[in-house]
Amino acid sequence: MLLATVFIVFGAVQITHRQQLLAASVDLQGFHFELLLTHLTEMENRLQATLAEIAQNQSQQLEQLCGLGEPRPFSAAVKLPAAGRPRSNSYRLEKIAELTGGKNLAGDWILFQERFNGSLNFNRTWDDYRVGFGNPLGEHWLGLRALEQLLAKGPHELLIVMESFKGTTVYAHYDAFSIGTEREKYAIKTVGKYAGTAGDSLSFHVGSKFTTYDQDNDEHGLNCGAQYGGGWWFKDCYSCFLNGIYVPTSQGSEMGLIWFTYTGAFQSLKASKMMIRLRSAP
Repeated sequence: MLLATVFIVFGAVQITHRQQLLAASVDLQGFHFELLLTHLTEMENRLQATLAEIAQNQSQQLEQLCGLGEPRPFSAAVKLPAAGRPRSNSYRLEKIAELTGGKNLAGDWILFQERFNGSLNFNRTWDDYRVGFGNPLGEHWLGLRALEQLLAKGPHELLIVMESFKGTTVYAHYDAFSIGTEREKYAIKTVGKYAGTAGDSLSFHVGSKFTTYDQDNDEHGLNCGAQYGGGWWFKDCYSCFLNGIYVPTSQGSEMGLIWFTYTGAFQSLKASKMMIRLRSAP
């Protein structure tokens, strides 16, 4: 509404100035006419710059609103160390109360990925996936650099919770998750032992490097990130892929949020959460 109003005012000012200029041109000549024309041109340039600034601000506000998505319950937003800090500057602790058949999984987990409505584009560059994007209170990716630094603090377990479009919740738990450094392209080193209700689709990716559309590190003849629209630990190409193009229903082509042992190749998930925590002593 504000932008439309500015355009109307701008148009009216331009018309008025042009009319004044035509009227004045009858009486003004030489230096005075050039001076008036210079002032009018400068005023028009300032108005155009203001319009451009307003449009840019509105665009940034819209992107922030889309990044927030729907409000999601959370226990705390925790600051990351200064080194390796992602753009969002924090991560979220997700409190898990109970999962069907999930023993000893209750408690706080560090959430590093969440999808639930497609409000955030996950088809991003290598640098975006490295430093992170989105908002911890909505759809987001914490960042490979921050994830690697957190995992380096000690043995971690990985929990992935997924929801189908039918409202069914399943999970996959791995008791020894670790990834490599940036020099190693953040390859998955270990996942450990699997337990859960979703089936094991991640063990296939052990040893796989992270790939995006602008950095091809997979084993396929083509770039899997470019082919399927998102960054992931692609191999040839995937058995699971939770950073794909969001589709609004479960029916689709070979696109979406896929966990093959649960969804198959052509059924997309509605939502996913990927989270880690330090593994407690046995």
